[in-house]
Amino acid sequence: MADFDEQILAVRRFVQERKPDRRVSEATVPLTLQELTRELPVRYSPGSKPFVVLKEDTFVELGNPLQGSASMVLWSGQAELIRDGVIHLIGPDIPEAEGESLPFGQVILLGGPGIEDRDAARLERAADLAHSLEGYMIRQVPRKLWSRVSREAGRRGFCLQVLGRVLMAQYRRLFPGLGAIEILFVTSSKADVEALETIAQEAKGKSLTIRKLSREKDGAYECEDLNCESCPEKPTCDSIREVLVIRKKGKITGIRVVRNTD
Repeated sequence: MADFDEQILAVRRFVQERKPDRRVSEATVPLTLQELTRELPVRYSPGSKPFVVLKEDTFVELGNPLQGSASMVLWSGQAELIRDGVIHLIGPDIPEAEGESLPFGQVILLGGPGIEDRDAARLERAADLAHSLEGYMIRQVPRKLWSRVSREAGRRGFCLQVLGRVLMAQYRRLFPGLGAIEILFVTSSKADVEALETIAQEAKGKSLTIRKLSREKDGAYECEDLNCESCPEKPTCDSIREVLVIRKKGKITGIRVVRNTD
């Protein structure tokens, strides 16, 4: 199994380097799905109907492109590398930032011997809470996270620990055999989020390798799997074919299957 031990250690260094002159806090939350979702100030309901948080109804905005954002999911077969149930925060929390637009970094660390390469796409998609968490609207593209917290949710006590608990619950629900989950949020500065994005880019390259995808100069992604029907990434490829994903330096124009003859 491929893993992201190197990037996980880079995230650890990122946090340690900022402790002397940043506001860094951590909290330990319950570990079971039932305890994680108990007495939340907002409703967590997977599969809920879509909702929109308008600008005038926004309590706090997170990860606006002007402020910067970074998002990644990293995993390791060594559960001991992950501090299970710990949520870190570098920077201000949502209740104290009413009316502001904050930079936003989100890192989800997962550990356990039960994680396999074929789970890669599902592990990354599980971080998407769109329409699952009351008062939290997400505008998401790969490894970027732009979201809004509604005024009502903010005034009811929505904070990043609540978001972290719900993310943990989501992973516990979708991956019952998962060994450990740890989360880092960063709202301190655009520069900090950009530093986090550097790690995210390294992780992106490894993720594409795991998922057998590589990007060519013309914007097409090439896949080296010999049999599309048996490939666990087929749903992902089908989705890409249906929706052209616009990126900074171009767009995905197609997927070619390359069959090695060696």
